[in-house]
Amino acid sequence: MRNQPEPQPAQAFSFGRLQVCLVSDAQQMRDVQSLRAARFRGKRGGSDLDLFDPLCQHLLIRDQPAGNAVAAARLRVLSDPQAMATSYTAQFYDLTHLGARGTRLLEIGRICIADDRRQDPDILRALLAGLTRHAVAARAEMLMGCASFTGADPVRHAEALAYLAANHIGPADLRPRRRNALAVALPGDAPEAAVALRRIPPLLRMYLGMGGWVSDHAICDPDLDTLHVFAAVETARIPPARLRVLQALAGT
Repeated sequence: MRNQPEPQPAQAFSFGRLQVCLVSDAQQMRDVQSLRAARFRGKRGGSDLDLFDPLCQHLLIRDQPAGNAVAAARLRVLSDPQAMATSYTAQFYDLTHLGARGTRLLEIGRICIADDRRQDPDILRALLAGLTRHAVAARAEMLMGCASFTGADPVRHAEALAYLAANHIGPADLRPRRRNALAVALPGDAPEAAVALRRIPPLLRMYLGMGGWVSDHAICDPDLDTLHVFAAVETARIPPARLRVLQALAGT
């Protein structure tokens, strides 16, 4: 059988007044870095660039016509076990199961929205449209990454983690094994769902709404002062109604 050519990145597009594109020059990358530094480094300051950035594509959203950068995300297609083993997520989670299956992954990370625009629903929709377009272009079978809670203390997030443990743990043959000394088990006592859901970050709620699942443990990340779980969405298992919404948003 003839090998299929590698898919091409999705093209830039407009989403209302917002422009969604992949970074293609140094100024755009500086805009991405500025958003990330504010979101992930805060008052501590410093660069948020790391050794994974050159391996990735970077999604950038601008508000037109002023051109202000309002959101960003980092994307990397992982199509073989070696790429999976050297990914950002693999620092924290053992992805051996996924590598052995030959699953084509789109790793999504460093999602951030400008502080003064975090309540703008159009920006989250534009992000979702951009991620959907690039997942389709990459022929991704699974979207995955580290879904973060602000604050590294697991006690602070006990209700949300217990809700995830009771309702959204991934299948044993796919979910990652522990590989990091900073791993903590998810609590076992199921909380009141309405209360717990309010404590789950919006992006993770979005993944769960698409049929997503999480690891059976979380990682404390003192560098970013976050706690995160492995989160995955199998594209073939996205509920049909939600898939139609995604396709409409992305114009695919």
